[in-house]
Amino acid sequence: MSRILFYSICCLCLLPSLSRAQHDISIGLKGGLSIPNLSAGETKNDWNKDYISRIGPNFGAFVEIGLGRKFSLVPELMFSGQGGRRNTVQPMTIPEEYVAVFQTVFNTSNDYVFANLENVSRINYLQLPLHIKFAQPIALKQKLAVFIQAGPYIGYMVSAKQIVTSENLRVYSSADPQSEIEPQYVHTFFGSSVDTIIEAKKDLYAWNYGVSGAIGFSYQLKKGKLSLEGGGNYGFRYIQKGDDHGKNRIGAGVVMLGYSYPLCSRKKA
Repeated sequence: MSRILFYSICCLCLLPSLSRAQHDISIGLKGGLSIPNLSAGETKNDWNKDYISRIGPNFGAFVEIGLGRKFSLVPELMFSGQGGRRNTVQPMTIPEEYVAVFQTVFNTSNDYVFANLENVSRINYLQLPLHIKFAQPIALKQKLAVFIQAGPYIGYMVSAKQIVTSENLRVYSSADPQSEIEPQYVHTFFGSSVDTIIEAKKDLYAWNYGVSGAIGFSYQLKKGKLSLEGGGNYGFRYIQKGDDHGKNRIGAGVVMLGYSYPLCSRKKA
């Protein structure tokens, strides 16, 4: 809630300048691809490392409020696909009834083993960025412009799932591939494959905050405006509530196509 209060204060500070300015107002939609990744923090361990990017959706609506000839204020509401994927030998929790047996046999205090898993983390947010945008016409009778925009955002997590699969399960007592456990024991305790979905939302913070931005091109049509942009976002807050499985931050590169339409256009005095 403190993040929302901070965000609201920022908006209120801008209202006096908006009320004095003669400005254009447009609304628009945009959408495209998110290429997110989970970055491990200083508490990197077996559970939170080695994630790479996956492909997700990124789409939403925005309002553009002109502050002058080249500057504008752009609040947005975006659905942002976050997370990552991991396709390596990685930790797998031992069923509670078998923990003591494994710890005794393999002389370890771990309550997990390692396995060849495909692990996809799908974490989806509603993000509210507030950008300052600078646009400069460059060609085609001022219709084609280049722009750059950036600013803070707050995000609310709407879902978080880990999809874990393995068609031919192989289990190891450690991360060393030479420590493979005999398949007959593996099949007895774990079966020959894995296909499960873990609901992770309860273990993660609902709110996040960070920075986002983009650079792109826009083309003025008779009425509306087309845009193509590439950019990204980065969360400052670690998403895990606890640190047993390490700490990760979210972030993503995005590519989006957009269209905006003017609501009003006010001529300067």
